[in-house]
Amino acid sequence: MVASEKGRILPRLITFPPSSDCENGRWTLRHYGIDYREEPHAPPYFFFAIPLNLGTQFPLYVDENRRLSGIREIVDHFDPLASSERRLIPEGMEEDVNRLWDVYNGTMGTATVSWAYYHFLPHREIMLDPLSIGTPDLERWTVKNLYPLPSKLLWFLLGLGRKKADDALAVLKKSFAEVDERLADGRPYLLGERMTLADIAFAVSGAPLVLPVGYGGYPGKQGPLPTFDQSPPEVQSVVSAMRETRAGRFVLRLYAEERYRTPRPVDPLA
Repeated sequence: MVASEKGRILPRLITFPPSSDCENGRWTLRHYGIDYREEPHAPPYFFFAIPLNLGTQFPLYVDENRRLSGIREIVDHFDPLASSERRLIPEGMEEDVNRLWDVYNGTMGTATVSWAYYHFLPHREIMLDPLSIGTPDLERWTVKNLYPLPSKLLWFLLGLGRKKADDALAVLKKSFAEVDERLADGRPYLLGERMTLADIAFAVSGAPLVLPVGYGGYPGKQGPLPTFDQSPPEVQSVVSAMRETRAGRFVLRLYAEERYRTPRPVDPLA
């Protein structure tokens, strides 16, 4: 933890920059009005950062009183403490929100990881920033100068291959089609008139397919996602098509209008 501008201690959020779970953590904490200091780590260093801070997975939230490992521990702790209008799992909507969360953060999120890393990891020049943006100098040096180490490590751990990537894209297209249908009646959010955890989950998992500006805690910038122009032609073809769908436009709108809507307070402990 580090001192804030008021001299108080800010919580830390230990992350891997491009991780969708970490992006979910950043977005939800901002939505709840919780300020924090992010500590991003590149592979393979994040494997050590989490256990050294007595956590089990990222994002790892650490403050003076608690450690919250993973996005659901963060949400399940802070959502009941939020005002009714800021809750991401509103009363009476729990079943629907959690069902869609399981689909978009779970099934869809897994597919996104397989598809995106398969297409991007072979391109060192594309992945240097996504894998190490904001990390300590040694970690950035490692990714830059020893790129096969983090690249092959992720490739192995994720079990990547062409068939897996193609199967993943089919899952993603199905998810986008379902959201197209859900939004066809003009509703602004997946479950009606207010944003919930389900909307955030879909926007985050769908982000690599439309490449919105602002992913990863970098408002107005690309952050830990490649740009459209950087992307391989096969990815550009998918992104162009997905941006034309109702679901793709929904992801772009949420990043443009909702991702940074709530100003972060100076001190969450005041």
